[in-house]
Amino acid sequence: MQHRYLLVIFAGVLLSLGCAKEEPVLTATLHAKCRDCVVSYAAGAAQSKKDTLLGVVDPASGDTVAEERQWSLQLKDGDNIYLRACRLRPDTAFGDIQVWVDGGVQSLQAQVDTTQECAEINQSAHGL
Repeated sequence: MQHRYLLVIFAGVLLSLGCAKEEPVLTATLHAKCRDCVVSYAAGAAQSKKDTLLGVVDPASGDTVAEERQWSLQLKDGDNIYLRACRLRPDTAFGDIQVWVDGGVQSLQAQVDTTQECAEINQSAHGL
């Protein structure tokens, strides 16, 4: 009888472990706006990814202006968000660099003018 009692307890423990709730997944939207820059981004412990923003031609003026791009990442509450945009050529500055995060996490933002090379966000994210 005692073995059956221990078996029932053991089965209950295994069942409760199998039914443990997973942490909710948050969706963060990362944005960067710059011209002639490289953007690196990652969430949590994931390896960072890179993208290059060269700028877009304004049809009205024919000038090349800052390009804006966004990326969507899945993360858990408290995971780190890394978003960094740096000039491709530090000796040539084509306007301000802006980076920001929104979506299912609290908003984060950073901006630098032509005197600085990079704008960066590197901190833990929390759901709304």
